[in-house]
Amino acid sequence: MLKHVQDMALFALLVENGSFTKTAAELGMTKSRISQRISALEEYLNLRLLNRTTRKISLTADGERYLAYCHEIVDASVRGDQTVQALHSKTGGKLKIIAPPGFMASILPAVHHQFLQTHSDIELELLTADSFYGSVGSEFDVAYRIGKPSDDTCIGRFLGTFNRFIVCTPEYKSQHDIQHPDALKTCELIIHRTWKSITLFQRNESYELTMPLRHTSDNLTYILQQTLQGTGVAILPEYIVKPYLQSGQLTALLPQWEVQKIDLWMIYQSKTHNPAVLRDYINFVTQYDVIHNAM
Repeated sequence: MLKHVQDMALFALLVENGSFTKTAAELGMTKSRISQRISALEEYLNLRLLNRTTRKISLTADGERYLAYCHEIVDASVRGDQTVQALHSKTGGKLKIIAPPGFMASILPAVHHQFLQTHSDIELELLTADSFYGSVGSEFDVAYRIGKPSDDTCIGRFLGTFNRFIVCTPEYKSQHDIQHPDALKTCELIIHRTWKSITLFQRNESYELTMPLRHTSDNLTYILQQTLQGTGVAILPEYIVKPYLQSGQLTALLPQWEVQKIDLWMIYQSKTHNPAVLRDYINFVTQYDVIHNAM
């Protein structure tokens, strides 16, 4: 069926050019190959479409009637190409974005405020998930992820690293003597379930803190709220805890120890052939410098 449609387009072009030689040159084919395909089309239809002489071609009555349908096929193809290309180059449209709730609440509002001011014809739909299992490209256009993505079917764009802090309320700290990472084992640790262990650094010394499994969550916002209530100690990214450290609601433990940092990645489906709305968003976010502007 596909070859038949291609031969209809070839027939229409041949009639437009009025010459096997000109058509062959335009398509990079031999005259004999074009003649064979037109003959095969006539055989398929059981009709003679062309009168052939050594000098010119002309349409038969059946060929003239059939040419109108060939033009419809060609015109539909051209309109389809133009429509899709226009959509690809159109800057307006809608983007579906998924991100962890803590990052969504603390970082993305400022990013998207600036983006929407300069892209008034773009719509954003935001969804939250700390653990992202969706399909970028079919369900979502862009996903933000803490930690390097393992799915190699998508593009992972590294945006930078965030500091993490060991935090608790001042009241909780006053009830526990925490001078060394070993002392954290005596505390109620509220842990993100994917963080099996975290390394702490002090000058030339390192300490591997293995996480207990008594109180875990895949949602950093939940962990933050539990910590603010005085439930225990948490290790949280700077972009989540910064305002609470500044207000004194939380305090940092073991400030002389540096906590292993976390990476921020932006994930999308392809390096090439992305619609303009997605290209604009990716370019804006990378130029905005999310990490620097969050600090």
